[in-house]
Amino acid sequence: MSVSAVKIKVTIAQPFVIAGTPFTITTIIENAHEETIDILEFWYHIPYQMQWIHDEKYYAEFGKMEGIPWYKKIIQSSPWKKTMQPPGQSMFYGNTQSPDQAVFSVLSGESTSYSFNAIVTKWLFISGSELVFPGRVKYRYKGMIHYAPFEVNLILRPPLLANSLGALSGSILGNIARSLKDQGAIFLQNITIQFVATSVLASILAIIAVVYSSRRSSEAQPILTVEDFFGGLIVGFMIGYLGNSFFQKVVPL
Repeated sequence: MSVSAVKIKVTIAQPFVIAGTPFTITTIIENAHEETIDILEFWYHIPYQMQWIHDEKYYAEFGKMEGIPWYKKIIQSSPWKKTMQPPGQSMFYGNTQSPDQAVFSVLSGESTSYSFNAIVTKWLFISGSELVFPGRVKYRYKGMIHYAPFEVNLILRPPLLANSLGALSGSILGNIARSLKDQGAIFLQNITIQFVATSVLASILAIIAVVYSSRRSSEAQPILTVEDFFGGLIVGFMIGYLGNSFFQKVVPL
């Protein structure tokens, strides 16, 4: 049997990663060798869009928050924010003091797994994309050291809040553009309650349109999709400028 006979599978708990929200990466290793293998280390080449979270420090920070009044917790940073490593720093798991000491021993035909948490922090202007980066498992078989490379593939999406903020900004800009078109420079001298009311209405409709487009189902496909802040900005602007007619095209009632 080949000395590289290990099967590696990488999974996350959800179908895709949402920027700004921590997620867990799990690496499953199955030993297809005829004898036991010793896993010595895991190594991940983290891209600069990501930061991994130090688990031991996280639990230590989480423990410090127990017993603290809730109003003090509001002003303190979350434990995961305090334990994020620098962007793009490689993630390593192994025995640094004794590199030859195994972290897992896997019998023939059996499997084991290792998990760690990570996050994509820059979420407001990020667009949906695919993150692909390499990883490697170092293991020992019959006294010989071997390396098994693998690939981590993640689907990245912006949070709904980013799309909604884009829609909110766009709806106000669209309403301003429509008012300038109808009233000219006079509008800037006298902003009325009517403008405020129409801006509020346009903002509500824009956010509804973005939520509907972002959470579409196979049974009800909208005429467009909103993937990021700028997509929400365009939809919000069109609703603020064109009004209900465009909204009804996006969200058929």
